[in-house]
This record gives sequence, C-alpha cells and structure tokens, in this order.
Amino acid sequence: MIKLTYAIMLAAICAPSAFAAEKEDVRPKVYTDIVACRSVDDAAARLQCFDTATKALETATTNRQIVMLDQGDVRKTKKSLFGFALPNIPFFGESAKDQANEFKEIEGELANVQALPYGMYQFTIEDAGTWQTMDGTSAFLKNGKKFKIKRAALSSYLLVVDNKGIRVKRVS
Repeated sequence: MIKLTYAIMLAAICAPSAFAAEKEDVRPKVYTDIVACRSVDDAAARLQCFDTATKALETATTNRQIVMLDQGDVRKTKKSLFGFALPNIPFFGESAKDQANEFKEIEGELANVQALPYGMYQFTIEDAGTWQTMDGTSAFLKNGKKFKIKRAALSSYLLVVDNKGIRVKRVS
C-alpha cells in the first residue's frame, strides 16, 4: 500500500513537467509558410513564395480555418467572458499567468435592472452578460448606477455598489 502511495505521489510530481515538455508553441502551417519565405535568397523566388503563402492565408481566413484577432478584439472577448468558469484558453496567446492576471474586475453602469423575489436582482452589463445577486439585499439597484465586480474567494464574484458588497453570479 505504501509503495502505491509513493508511486501515485511520484506520478503527480512528474506529470506537470512531462506535459510542459511536450507543450510547445505550434503555429499554423499558413503562418510558418509565410515566415519561411523570408529565408529565400533569390528575389523573384522570394516574391513567388510570398505570393503563394499570402494567397493560402487569404483562403484560410475566407474559409474560417484561420481567424485573426488584434489585441483590442482579444480584450473585448476576455471582458465578455468575465464571470464564466473557463479553463485557460491558449488561443489568447498568453501564458496561464498572464491570463489569470487579466480582468480581475470590471466597472461600468448597471443596465436592465430587474427586481427578483426575495430581495434579489438581475442586471445586464455591457459586453459582460447578465448577472444575478445570490442573496437578498437591502441595497437599491437601478439602471445607470455605477458598479464594480471583483473576483472574490472560491471562484465567486462580488458586486460593489455604493461601497456595499453583494455576492453575484453570471447567468448568461
């Protein structure tokens, strides 16, 4: 039994390093083909290589095999996902540490506030979905009221309005 416990502990310790070793930054073929064209010495051949590679990239984007996002689009997408329990998403092009530091809180004005039974509320946040309070509250929420939603303990979220904290969850 002790040997089995040690074997499981050893596997748990070694597993992250094994996954890290096999994980590498893999780029799409259409991208690597364009980059490879820079190493062609002959000017005419290099131009032909770039023409062929960019045509392949254009075709891939037209067919939605490749999707290009600029940093503004990525930030907007991250904000729209705030409040959902998602795994680290590698297509944002950042390390897990960078993703964890991104969007620890959002600010804005409440919209579409609806009173629910038992003193709870549902409201909408522009670009960040629909949220609900998890407990009844004596705070009065209304459209246009300034707020801040912060990440809290144990994957929960805290709505701060008028210096009062209210536990909330994202519903859509």
